[in-house]
Amino acid sequence: MKKQVAVLALVGVVGAAALAGCGASANNSNASGSSSSTKPAITIGYVPGDSTDPFFISMEYGAQKEAKKLGVKLIWEGASQYSPSQQTPVVDSLVSRGVSALVVAPTDAKAMIPPIRNAVNSGIPVITADSTIDQTSLLTARVTSNNIQGGEAAAKILAKLIHYKGTVAVLSPAPGISTDAARVQGFEQQIKTYPGIKFVGIQYDQEQNTKAATLAQDLILRYPNLNGIFGTDDTSASGAAVGVRSAGKLGKVKIVGYDAEPQEIQDIQSGLISAVIAQKPMIEGELAVQYAVEAAEHKHNIPKFTELQNIIIDKNNLSQNQQWVYRTTP
Repeated sequence: MKKQVAVLALVGVVGAAALAGCGASANNSNASGSSSSTKPAITIGYVPGDSTDPFFISMEYGAQKEAKKLGVKLIWEGASQYSPSQQTPVVDSLVSRGVSALVVAPTDAKAMIPPIRNAVNSGIPVITADSTIDQTSLLTARVTSNNIQGGEAAAKILAKLIHYKGTVAVLSPAPGISTDAARVQGFEQQIKTYPGIKFVGIQYDQEQNTKAATLAQDLILRYPNLNGIFGTDDTSASGAAVGVRSAGKLGKVKIVGYDAEPQEIQDIQSGLISAVIAQKPMIEGELAVQYAVEAAEHKHNIPKFTELQNIIIDKNNLSQNQQWVYRTTP
């Protein structure tokens, strides 16, 4: 009796092993004549613009949530500064570790092409989230907000605030960032439709609050009748608010910002910023991971371009839009 049980058990083990080997072979396109006992796990590499900004912290929250839901491993790694020179080694490291797919929020539309091309040439599909690169043909998918529409909305709000006459300027982090460039494009297109408004151009603050504050003060000195500033991201907007307050122009120079970071929300509550154009980074993170997993599974019909609509937040509707305020912890 014991011998019979032992034989049956052995047969069961052998049968299970054979089935597992067949399953692994069917699910692993890279199996070269050899089979594995388990289906290969999916690992998604995710490189944000930087690792400390609430926008990307909110994106990480959405990405981690989606990865847990889909049962995949997520490696979230980013530099502490928004810089292609710091981002490139992170991308290269994830490529060398052989991730199944890669999500990147490129810090420069041109400088990040070579590391992303290297990933694609290594057989790793790449999705961009938020910003992107100029050579979009390399990408499996792109997820972002409607930045041109956001810039247009900012121009409409600012024009109304200054009663459709006066002088306005833009503060932005740096040239070469696809999202900010689109916001400026939308703003410029719309603001030029108001004959009573003079647009005096863009100043770059290198994503530094203190520099944005200094540039705002310089603009006020250069244009004593300056009426409005559009900050294309949180640093530019909150920095401009500090500069306007220091120049004694609070209430006289209206500020419209981008994003819904905690400092900007405080500035709205205190009257330093009139309104912000808020994105949906948590949803961007969710969708980017979803598309990355589908790409790793060699699925077709992944949307090539997904564009989310923005939310306008001001003092009057802040309480109804708390879900869009960015997080400080993932």
